[in-house]
Amino acid sequence: MDYELTIPTRWTDFDALGHLTHAVYAEYLDEGRDDLLRRTVGDIKAWPNVVVHTSIDYRHEIALGVRAVVVHTRIAEIGRSSIRFAQTVTPTGGELAAQAEAVLVAWDPSTRRSREITPEERGKFTSAA
Repeated sequence: MDYELTIPTRWTDFDALGHLTHAVYAEYLDEGRDDLLRRTVGDIKAWPNVVVHTSIDYRHEIALGVRAVVVHTRIAEIGRSSIRFAQTVTPTGGELAAQAEAVLVAWDPSTRRSREITPEERGKFTSAA
């Protein structure tokens, strides 16, 4: 299942070259993952996690003046303790700007270590995948 989140751009998201700065993509992608998690397992308190991997391939610029971007997020794989997300960023009505991947690991705040995904959590993620 593909989750879609539209995010308005801010003028501070753009750099002196007149396009979306590379660092803002990571923020948008994080918002997309958070949106999917809220819709499936609840907020971060319901599913504490840490990011262990991210990668972004930039395909096309998003020029100054674009008012919003659309982040598509889907669960690509569910592991023993991790979830791999596949994501894209596209300006509203525009060409694909970035493809990304992130891996989040279930986190136990009391032990400060990763933990296995519970059967209940797995069921929620599986129905969202």
